[in-house]
Amino acid sequence: MPNITITILALEETMVYTLAGPYDIFSTTTLYSQQLMPEKPDFSAQTSIVGMKKGPLACYNGLTIECQKAFSEVTETDLILIPSINFIDEPFLTKYPELKDWLTDHYKKGTTMASICGGSFLLAETGLLDEKIATTHWAFADAMQTQFPNVTVQSDMIITEQDNIICAGGATSWQDLVMYLIEKHSTSETSTYIEQLFLLNSHQHGQRPYKQLKSTISHDDLTIRKAQIWIKNHLNQSDLLSTTINESGLAERTFKRRFKQATEQSPNEYIQNLRIDTAKNLLLTSLSPVQEISEQVGLMDGSYFRRLFKRKTGMTAHDFRRSFASINNVKKVMKK
Repeated sequence: MPNITITILALEETMVYTLAGPYDIFSTTTLYSQQLMPEKPDFSAQTSIVGMKKGPLACYNGLTIECQKAFSEVTETDLILIPSINFIDEPFLTKYPELKDWLTDHYKKGTTMASICGGSFLLAETGLLDEKIATTHWAFADAMQTQFPNVTVQSDMIITEQDNIICAGGATSWQDLVMYLIEKHSTSETSTYIEQLFLLNSHQHGQRPYKQLKSTISHDDLTIRKAQIWIKNHLNQSDLLSTTINESGLAERTFKRRFKQATEQSPNEYIQNLRIDTAKNLLLTSLSPVQEISEQVGLMDGSYFRRLFKRKTGMTAHDFRRSFASINNVKKVMKK
Protein backbone atom coordinates (compact mmCIF):
# COMPACT_ATOMS: atom_id res chain seq x y z
CA MET A 1 0.00 0.00 0.00
CA PRO A 2 1.28 3.52 -0.76
CA ASN A 3 2.12 5.71 2.18
CA ILE A 4 0.52 8.67 0.38
CA THR A 5 -2.07 9.16 -2.34
CA ILE A 6 -1.56 12.23 -4.53
CA THR A 7 -4.20 13.77 -6.77
CA ILE A 8 -3.04 16.30 -9.37
CA LEU A 9 -5.76 18.58 -10.71
CA ALA A 10 -5.68 19.36 -14.44
CA LEU A 11 -7.61 22.21 -16.06
CA GLU A 12 -7.63 23.78 -19.51
CA GLU A 13 -5.37 26.53 -18.17
CA THR A 14 -2.79 24.15 -16.66
CA MET A 15 0.85 24.62 -17.65
CA VAL A 16 1.69 21.03 -18.41
CA TYR A 17 5.32 20.96 -17.26
CA THR A 18 4.24 21.92 -13.74
CA LEU A 19 1.93 18.89 -13.80
CA ALA A 20 4.07 16.36 -15.68
CA GLY A 21 7.21 17.14 -13.66
CA PRO A 22 5.70 16.31 -10.25
CA TYR A 23 3.80 13.34 -11.70
CA ASP A 24 6.94 11.78 -13.19
CA ILE A 25 9.10 12.44 -10.12
CA PHE A 26 6.57 11.08 -7.64
CA SER A 27 6.06 7.95 -9.76
CA THR A 28 9.77 7.41 -10.36
CA THR A 29 10.67 8.04 -6.74
CA THR A 30 8.25 5.29 -5.75
CA LEU A 31 9.92 2.92 -8.23
CA TYR A 32 13.45 3.76 -7.09
CA SER A 33 12.50 3.43 -3.44
CA GLN A 34 11.10 -0.03 -4.06
CA GLN A 35 14.22 -1.09 -5.96
CA LEU A 36 16.68 0.32 -3.44
CA MET A 37 14.84 -0.77 -0.32
CA PRO A 38 12.40 -3.50 -1.37
CA GLU A 39 11.91 -4.73 2.18
CA LYS A 40 10.77 -1.28 3.33
CA PRO A 41 10.12 1.31 0.61
CA ASP A 42 11.16 4.73 1.83
CA PHE A 43 8.65 6.63 -0.31
CA SER A 44 5.61 5.17 -1.97
CA ALA A 45 2.95 7.26 -3.69
CA GLN A 46 -0.08 6.48 -5.78
CA THR A 47 -0.36 9.49 -8.07
CA SER A 48 -3.24 10.24 -10.42
CA ILE A 49 -4.25 13.08 -12.71
CA VAL A 50 -7.86 14.22 -12.48
CA GLY A 51 -9.83 16.69 -14.54
CA MET A 52 -13.35 17.97 -14.75
CA LYS A 53 -14.05 14.75 -16.61
CA LYS A 54 -12.11 11.60 -17.43
CA GLY A 55 -10.21 11.39 -20.71
CA PRO A 56 -8.07 13.66 -22.90
CA LEU A 57 -7.72 17.31 -21.94
CA ALA A 58 -6.18 20.10 -24.02
CA CYS A 59 -4.24 22.25 -21.59
CA TYR A 60 -2.51 25.62 -21.94
CA ASN A 61 -0.88 26.09 -25.36
CA GLY A 62 -2.86 23.15 -26.73
CA LEU A 63 -0.83 20.36 -25.14
CA THR A 64 -3.04 17.33 -24.50
CA ILE A 65 -2.84 15.07 -21.47
CA GLU A 66 -4.93 12.15 -20.26
CA CYS A 67 -7.01 12.60 -17.11
CA GLN A 68 -7.23 9.22 -15.43
CA LYS A 69 -10.33 10.19 -13.42
CA ALA A 70 -12.96 12.86 -13.11
CA PHE A 71 -12.39 14.94 -9.97
CA SER A 72 -15.81 13.90 -8.65
CA GLU A 73 -14.60 10.27 -8.53
CA VAL A 74 -11.95 11.16 -5.95
CA THR A 75 -13.51 10.84 -2.50
CA GLU A 76 -10.34 10.11 -0.49
CA THR A 77 -6.81 11.40 -1.07
CA ASP A 78 -3.93 12.55 1.10
CA LEU A 79 -2.80 15.42 -1.11
CA ILE A 80 -4.39 17.56 -3.82
CA LEU A 81 -1.87 19.39 -5.99
CA ILE A 82 -2.90 22.34 -8.17
CA PRO A 83 -0.21 23.00 -10.82
CA SER A 84 0.45 26.44 -12.26
CA ILE A 85 -2.48 27.78 -14.27
CA ASN A 86 -2.67 30.59 -16.79
CA PHE A 87 -4.92 33.48 -15.78
CA ILE A 88 -8.30 33.98 -17.42
CA ASP A 89 -10.68 36.95 -17.64
CA GLU A 90 -12.93 35.70 -14.86
CA PRO A 91 -12.45 34.04 -11.47
CA PHE A 92 -11.52 30.39 -11.83
CA LEU A 93 -14.45 29.35 -9.66
CA THR A 94 -16.82 31.16 -12.00
CA LYS A 95 -15.66 28.83 -14.76
CA TYR A 96 -15.29 25.80 -12.47
CA PRO A 97 -17.84 26.33 -9.66
CA GLU A 98 -17.90 22.62 -8.76
CA LEU A 99 -14.31 22.79 -7.54
CA LYS A 100 -15.05 24.95 -4.52
CA ASP A 101 -17.00 22.34 -2.57
CA TRP A 102 -14.72 19.55 -3.76
CA LEU A 103 -11.59 21.32 -2.50
CA THR A 104 -13.07 22.62 0.74
CA ASP A 105 -14.71 19.28 1.57
CA HIS A 106 -11.42 17.43 1.09
CA TYR A 107 -9.60 19.99 3.21
CA LYS A 108 -12.11 19.54 6.03
CA LYS A 109 -11.44 15.80 5.89
CA GLY A 110 -7.71 16.38 6.42
CA THR A 111 -6.41 16.42 2.85
CA THR A 112 -3.28 18.50 2.35
CA MET A 113 -3.62 21.20 -0.31
CA ALA A 114 -0.64 22.29 -2.41
CA SER A 115 -0.35 24.79 -5.23
CA ILE A 116 2.30 25.91 -7.70
CA CYS A 117 2.66 29.49 -8.93
CA GLY A 118 -0.74 30.75 -10.23
CA GLY A 119 -2.47 27.73 -8.71
CA SER A 120 -2.53 29.63 -5.42
CA PHE A 121 -5.13 32.01 -6.89
CA LEU A 122 -7.57 29.12 -7.27
CA LEU A 123 -6.93 28.11 -3.66
CA ALA A 124 -7.43 31.71 -2.54
CA GLU A 125 -10.77 31.90 -4.35
CA THR A 126 -12.08 29.03 -2.21
CA GLY A 127 -11.34 31.01 0.96
CA LEU A 128 -9.00 28.31 2.24
CA LEU A 129 -6.09 30.74 2.33
CA ASP A 130 -7.90 33.37 4.40
CA GLU A 131 -5.86 34.33 7.49
CA LYS A 132 -2.98 32.17 6.26
CA ILE A 133 0.41 32.77 4.70
CA ALA A 134 0.86 31.96 1.02
CA THR A 135 3.20 32.56 -1.87
CA THR A 136 2.94 32.76 -5.63
CA HIS A 137 5.14 34.02 -8.46
CA TRP A 138 6.73 37.29 -7.35
CA ALA A 139 5.29 39.13 -10.38
CA PHE A 140 1.73 38.26 -9.29
CA ALA A 141 2.20 38.78 -5.55
CA ASP A 142 0.91 42.37 -5.42
CA ALA A 143 -2.14 41.43 -7.49
CA MET A 144 -2.83 38.50 -5.18
CA GLN A 145 -2.54 40.65 -2.07
CA THR A 146 -4.92 43.23 -3.56
CA GLN A 147 -7.42 40.65 -4.74
CA PHE A 148 -7.31 38.61 -1.53
CA PRO A 149 -6.57 41.03 1.34
CA ASN A 150 -7.22 38.35 3.98
CA VAL A 151 -4.26 36.32 2.70
CA THR A 152 -0.74 37.13 3.94
CA VAL A 153 1.27 36.95 0.72
CA GLN A 154 4.98 36.20 1.25
CA SER A 155 6.40 37.17 -2.14
CA ASP A 156 10.02 36.40 -1.22
CA MET A 157 9.34 32.80 -0.28
CA ILE A 158 9.63 29.72 -2.50
CA ILE A 159 7.58 27.51 -0.15
CA THR A 160 5.03 28.43 2.50
CA GLU A 161 3.01 26.09 4.72
CA GLN A 162 0.31 26.74 7.26
CA ASP A 163 -2.51 24.56 8.53
CA ASN A 164 -2.03 21.83 5.93
CA ILE A 165 -1.86 24.21 2.95
CA ILE A 166 1.41 24.44 1.02
CA CYS A 167 2.16 27.00 -1.69
CA ALA A 168 5.13 27.16 -4.05
CA GLY A 169 6.28 30.37 -5.75
CA GLY A 170 7.25 30.64 -9.43
CA ALA A 171 6.46 27.87 -11.89
CA THR A 172 9.85 26.14 -11.68
CA SER A 173 9.42 25.96 -7.91
CA TRP A 174 7.54 22.72 -8.59
CA GLN A 175 10.99 21.19 -8.11
CA ASP A 176 11.31 22.68 -4.62
CA LEU A 177 7.77 21.54 -3.82
CA VAL A 178 8.42 17.98 -4.97
CA MET A 179 11.55 17.71 -2.83
CA TYR A 180 9.74 19.28 0.12
CA LEU A 181 6.88 16.78 -0.12
CA ILE A 182 9.15 13.77 -0.55
CA GLU A 183 11.12 14.77 2.54
CA LYS A 184 7.88 15.47 4.44
CA HIS A 185 6.59 11.97 3.71
CA SER A 186 9.89 10.06 3.89
CA THR A 187 13.35 11.33 4.82
CA SER A 188 15.78 14.10 3.91
CA GLU A 189 18.14 11.42 2.56
CA THR A 190 15.52 10.29 0.06
CA SER A 191 14.78 13.86 -0.97
CA THR A 192 18.48 14.63 -1.46
CA TYR A 193 18.97 11.43 -3.47
CA ILE A 194 16.09 12.31 -5.81
CA GLU A 195 17.33 15.90 -6.14
CA GLN A 196 20.76 14.67 -7.23
CA LEU A 197 19.43 11.87 -9.42
CA PHE A 198 17.21 14.17 -11.49
CA LEU A 199 19.43 17.29 -11.24
CA LEU A 200 16.57 19.21 -9.68
CA ASN A 201 17.20 22.85 -8.80
CA SER A 202 16.43 24.27 -5.40
CA HIS A 203 15.96 28.03 -5.14
CA GLN A 204 17.79 28.32 -1.85
CA HIS A 205 17.77 32.12 -1.87
CA GLY A 206 14.00 32.33 -2.35
CA GLN A 207 12.42 34.61 -4.95
CA ARG A 208 14.15 37.83 -3.90
CA PRO A 209 17.09 37.57 -6.34
CA TYR A 210 14.65 37.23 -9.26
CA LYS A 211 12.22 40.01 -8.39
CA GLN A 212 12.00 43.24 -10.34
CA LEU A 213 12.09 45.84 -7.62
CA LYS A 214 11.04 49.09 -9.23
CA SER A 215 7.34 49.87 -9.49
CA THR A 216 5.76 48.90 -12.81
CA ILE A 217 2.27 50.12 -11.95
CA SER A 218 0.48 51.89 -14.80
CA HIS A 219 -0.88 55.34 -14.01
CA ASP A 220 -2.10 58.50 -15.73
CA ASP A 221 0.01 61.13 -13.96
CA LEU A 222 2.01 62.53 -16.89
CA THR A 223 4.30 64.59 -14.66
CA ILE A 224 5.31 61.52 -12.66
CA ARG A 225 5.72 59.45 -15.81
CA LYS A 226 8.12 62.08 -17.15
CA ALA A 227 9.93 62.02 -13.80
CA GLN A 228 10.34 58.25 -14.07
CA ILE A 229 11.88 58.66 -17.53
CA TRP A 230 14.18 61.38 -16.18
CA ILE A 231 15.29 59.10 -13.35
CA LYS A 232 16.06 56.26 -15.76
CA ASN A 233 18.09 58.51 -18.06
CA HIS A 234 20.08 60.14 -15.23
CA LEU A 235 20.54 57.17 -12.91
CA ASN A 236 24.26 57.81 -12.39
CA GLN A 237 23.66 61.20 -10.78
CA SER A 238 24.34 61.16 -7.05
CA ASP A 239 21.83 63.96 -6.35
CA LEU A 240 19.14 62.36 -8.50
CA LEU A 241 16.14 62.93 -6.27
CA SER A 242 16.64 66.67 -5.90
CA THR A 243 17.30 67.19 -9.61
CA THR A 244 14.23 65.14 -10.50
CA ILE A 245 12.05 67.25 -8.22
CA ASN A 246 13.48 70.42 -9.78
CA GLU A 247 12.80 69.13 -13.29
CA SER A 248 9.21 68.28 -12.39
CA GLY A 249 8.38 71.87 -11.49
CA LEU A 250 6.47 70.67 -8.42
CA ALA A 251 6.98 71.54 -4.81
CA GLU A 252 8.92 68.82 -3.00
CA ARG A 253 6.02 67.75 -0.79
CA THR A 254 3.61 67.70 -3.75
CA PHE A 255 6.05 65.70 -5.87
CA LYS A 256 6.61 63.08 -3.19
CA ARG A 257 2.88 62.73 -2.52
CA ARG A 258 1.98 62.35 -6.21
CA PHE A 259 4.87 59.99 -6.88
CA LYS A 260 3.84 57.67 -4.04
CA GLN A 261 0.19 57.85 -5.12
CA ALA A 262 1.07 56.97 -8.73
CA THR A 263 3.68 54.25 -8.19
CA GLU A 264 2.98 52.97 -4.66
CA GLN A 265 6.67 53.58 -3.92
CA SER A 266 8.31 56.67 -2.47
CA PRO A 267 10.66 58.47 -4.88
CA ASN A 268 13.69 57.42 -2.84
CA GLU A 269 12.56 53.79 -2.73
CA TYR A 270 11.86 53.83 -6.47
CA ILE A 271 15.33 55.22 -7.23
CA GLN A 272 16.99 52.64 -4.97
CA ASN A 273 15.04 49.82 -6.57
CA LEU A 274 15.78 50.97 -10.11
CA ARG A 275 19.47 51.25 -9.26
CA ILE A 276 19.53 47.69 -7.92
CA ASP A 277 17.52 46.36 -10.90
CA THR A 278 20.01 48.06 -13.25
CA ALA A 279 22.98 46.77 -11.27
CA LYS A 280 21.59 43.23 -11.43
CA ASN A 281 21.41 43.46 -15.22
CA LEU A 282 24.97 44.80 -15.42
CA LEU A 283 26.23 42.01 -13.16
CA LEU A 284 24.61 39.45 -15.44
CA THR A 285 25.74 40.87 -18.76
CA SER A 286 29.10 42.53 -18.20
CA LEU A 287 32.48 41.82 -16.69
CA SER A 288 32.71 45.22 -14.99
CA PRO A 289 33.94 45.14 -11.38
CA VAL A 290 31.31 45.58 -8.68
CA GLN A 291 32.69 48.99 -7.69
CA GLU A 292 32.43 50.21 -11.28
CA ILE A 293 28.84 48.99 -11.53
CA SER A 294 28.06 50.73 -8.26
CA GLU A 295 29.28 54.01 -9.74
CA GLN A 296 27.43 53.43 -13.02
CA VAL A 297 24.13 53.35 -11.14
CA GLY A 298 24.94 56.48 -9.14
CA LEU A 299 26.20 54.98 -5.89
CA MET A 300 29.76 56.18 -5.41
CA ASP A 301 30.06 54.56 -2.00
CA GLY A 302 30.78 50.94 -2.85
CA SER A 303 30.22 49.69 0.69
CA TYR A 304 26.76 51.29 0.78
CA PHE A 305 25.95 49.72 -2.61
CA ARG A 306 26.96 46.27 -1.38
CA ARG A 307 24.83 46.61 1.76
CA LEU A 308 21.84 47.86 -0.24
CA PHE A 309 22.21 45.08 -2.82
CA LYS A 310 22.29 42.42 -0.10
CA ARG A 311 19.27 43.94 1.65
CA LYS A 312 17.23 44.12 -1.56
CA THR A 313 18.13 40.74 -3.08
CA GLY A 314 19.21 38.57 -0.17
CA MET A 315 22.55 37.90 -1.88
CA THR A 316 25.86 39.68 -2.23
CA ALA A 317 26.60 41.16 -5.65
CA HIS A 318 29.43 38.65 -6.14
CA ASP A 319 27.20 35.68 -5.26
CA PHE A 320 24.45 36.99 -7.54
CA ARG A 321 26.85 37.20 -10.48
CA ARG A 322 28.34 33.79 -9.73
CA SER A 323 24.92 32.17 -9.52
CA PHE A 324 23.10 33.72 -12.46
CA ALA A 325 25.44 35.48 -14.90
CA SER A 326 25.29 34.32 -18.52
CA ILE A 327 29.02 35.06 -18.74
CA ASN A 328 29.49 31.97 -16.56
CA ASN A 329 27.69 29.67 -19.00
CA VAL A 330 31.01 28.65 -20.49
CA LYS A 331 31.52 26.64 -17.29
CA LYS A 332 28.35 24.65 -17.96
CA VAL A 333 28.77 23.80 -21.63
CA MET A 334 31.46 21.69 -23.26
CA LYS A 335 32.09 22.40 -26.93
CA LYS A 336 34.29 20.42 -29.23
